[in-house]
Amino acid sequence: MPHSAGKRLVETISKQLERIEYFSSAENISPNLAVHEMRKTFKRLRALLRFYKAFPEEFSPDYSTQIKYFGRSLTNMRESFVNQQLFERLSTGNSMLPERRIRAVREKLTEKNRELIEKGFFAAEGYLPVQQFVKMLTARMEEVTVPVPAVQQITTELENSFFKAFEIYQSLTIQSAPEMLHELRKKMKQLYYQFDFIRYIHPRFFKLKTYHLNNITEQLGEDHDLFVLLTDLLENRYNFTDKELEILENQIQHLREINRIKLFPRLKQFYTETPEVFNLKLQGIFKVPVV
Repeated sequence: MPHSAGKRLVETISKQLERIEYFSSAENISPNLAVHEMRKTFKRLRALLRFYKAFPEEFSPDYSTQIKYFGRSLTNMRESFVNQQLFERLSTGNSMLPERRIRAVREKLTEKNRELIEKGFFAAEGYLPVQQFVKMLTARMEEVTVPVPAVQQITTELENSFFKAFEIYQSLTIQSAPEMLHELRKKMKQLYYQFDFIRYIHPRFFKLKTYHLNNITEQLGEDHDLFVLLTDLLENRYNFTDKELEILENQIQHLREINRIKLFPRLKQFYTETPEVFNLKLQGIFKVPVV
C-alpha cells in the first residue's frame, strides 16, 4: 500500500470523529438528520478501525464496542422516523383506509418519534456522552505510533469482510427471513465503507464494486425498513381493524416482494467471484507475494 494511504486512513478516521462531534452538538439542523448522520458515521468509523485490528495496542477492542453501543443507541430513534416516512408513502392516496385513521396514525408515529428524540438525544444534553467519547478517541489518534497497517493487514481485513458477506449470501433464498437479509446488509455495508476508503488505489476495480455495494445495501435496507414498519403496525397500537391491518400487510409484503425480485439478480451479479478469486485479485492489486 502506498505510504500516503496511511496518512489518509488517520485523516479519514479523524474526519469521521469531527462529523460525529458536529452532528451531536449542532443546533441548526433537524435532530432526526443528526441521528441519521451520526449513525452512518459510527458505522463507517467502526469499519475503518478494523484495519487496525492487528494492533490492539493502538486501538483497543473497547473502542469498537463503544462505537457499536452508540450506534445501537440511535437505532430506535432512526427507525421511528423511517416508520413515519414509510407510512406516509403507504397512506398517501390510499382509498382503502379511512382518512381519519390515517391522520391518527400519522400523529401517533410523529409523537413516538418526538418522545424518543427527547429522551435519547436532548435529554443527553446534545448527546454529551458521544462528545466525550469523540474527544477521547481524537486524543488517541494523535498518539498513534503505527502510521499505517501493513499491506497484509489491509488485504486480510478485506478478505475477511468479503468472505463473511459471501457466506451469508450463499445461504439466502428470495424467501429468507428478514433477519438474515439484515445480517447480510451489515456485512456488505462494512465492506462498502472499506472499499470506499481504498477505491483510489485501484479505481477501475474498487469504484465499480463500491457502486454495486451502495445499490445493494440500499435495497437490503428497504427490506429491513419495511419489515420494521410492518412489525410495528401488527402490534396494533394504532386501533386498526383486522381488515385494515390485512390491507396494510398485503401492501407492505407486496413492496418487499418487488424489492427482492430486483435485489437477488444484483446479489448474484456481485457474487460471481468466489472468495478465492476475490483474494487473488486483491493480491494482484496490492502486489502481495503469494506464499
